[in-house]
Amino acid sequence: MGILAVSQGLQCLGGYGYCAEFPLEQHYRDIRIHAIHEGTTGIQALDLLGRKVVMQGGRPFLLFLGEVGATIERARATSTLAAAADELERAIGELERVTAHLTSFALRGEIELFLADATLYLELFGLVAVGWQWLEQAVVAERARAGHPTPADARFYEGKLVTFRYFFAYELPKVAGLVKRLLTSDGLTVGMASELFDA
Repeated sequence: MGILAVSQGLQCLGGYGYCAEFPLEQHYRDIRIHAIHEGTTGIQALDLLGRKVVMQGGRPFLLFLGEVGATIERARATSTLAAAADELERAIGELERVTAHLTSFALRGEIELFLADATLYLELFGLVAVGWQWLEQAVVAERARAGHPTPADARFYEGKLVTFRYFFAYELPKVAGLVKRLLTSDGLTVGMASELFDA
């Protein structure tokens, strides 16, 4: 997400943002390491789906679901956040459905199909996880706004809430497309022959 945010900043400035006059060019070079220094995105995706999600009979995944569920329940207690809580609940339900679908391949010994779209699974998981964190921040911000904060603090909390609403409006809906692809499991990339692309 950070790489995308810095990249969009460069897009806003155009070619000028690529020059040393703005710090964004340095930020872009610095942030790019995050997708590779602890293992590439593909490696992290294989680790998440192939090890972390299924370890100890899925216990870590169930703990994650419980944490997200607790935030959803807290958000439902605030009328302004109830709709977003419902949205995140639908997204986490889709993540559960995709996880069950993919792990069924592992249980049958079809490991290539299980892991073929692990990177897309990581992206889906990331959207849900970041959505969870924004909802958690929204719960805190709404509670703080109700406590008559100073004008500066009120602006800070409003900024948090606007960013939360932006994520739920522009990013969380991407879950639907990822779920559609991940549930297809047609082996398109697994069955692809490299000689088809020889020049």
